[in-house]
Amino acid sequence: MLKTSLLFGRMIKFSHTIFALPFALVAVLFIWQAKEIHLNVYKVIYIILAFTGMRSFAMAVNRIADAKIDKQNPRTANREIPAGKLTTNQVIIFACLSLITIWIFAYLLHPLAFYLSFPAILIVGGYSYSKRYTWLCHIWLGVAIGMAPLGVYIALSQKLPIEAWILFITLSSYIAGFDILYSLQDAQFDRKMKLYSIPASLGENKALFISALLHLITITGIFYLYIHLNLKNIYLAGSIIIALLISAEHLIVGWGKNLKKEKIPLAFFHFNSAVSISFFLFTLLDILIVL
Repeated sequence: MLKTSLLFGRMIKFSHTIFALPFALVAVLFIWQAKEIHLNVYKVIYIILAFTGMRSFAMAVNRIADAKIDKQNPRTANREIPAGKLTTNQVIIFACLSLITIWIFAYLLHPLAFYLSFPAILIVGGYSYSKRYTWLCHIWLGVAIGMAPLGVYIALSQKLPIEAWILFITLSSYIAGFDILYSLQDAQFDRKMKLYSIPASLGENKALFISALLHLITITGIFYLYIHLNLKNIYLAGSIIIALLISAEHLIVGWGKNLKKEKIPLAFFHFNSAVSISFFLFTLLDILIVL
């Protein structure tokens, strides 16, 4: 049982939850700061569980949809379904349980969140097939994950103020930008399999440029929130650190002849984790501490 649980945890890359969950929690902080709701620990737990359910569902659908492709790719052949560690039926059951988790905790938060979870599920699940049809698949992924702060605002306040949309754009561009970087590893394989990705369709240098442009939007969004919400110096310091971390990520990966694909996993996990955690922690400190 423990071994199977670990396999599912590895399959959905549970540790990668840290990329987007902090943005959802920042939405909670902004709503709390605006005194829109009476926040309690149960609501925060419901949000975390609903978010985890949605992400688990998305990863399960992705692994089912890509099982045959993953088996042919040396980088992904050891994933749980192609390697025979989990069966397709087991993952389907896991996806269904994830759906039930989403619906339960979305309803507990607010009936509107429950009803809107249905189109959200279609968008999130549809991403897994987008790479077969369009190189905009990275943007699709960004939007699918970027909906998390919007979901938080709907669940807690039933409103979508400007800061909710800025968080959506910031998270969407952040996810799409580093997904493009990550897909550089499979550019050759994607061309061979006639799959669409920006690196495979437009070339590596254009992909790096688009990724950098998306991350510039991310940084702009973070600084815009500082001005729009009249945040304080701690948040500003965090914003500068985040801008430096994102810039360092691109410098490490390189450009043109200096492209270092072997550095992509380092940039992908460590730098993006640092960005997300920093965003949440500096926002939390900015709200709690008066300078």
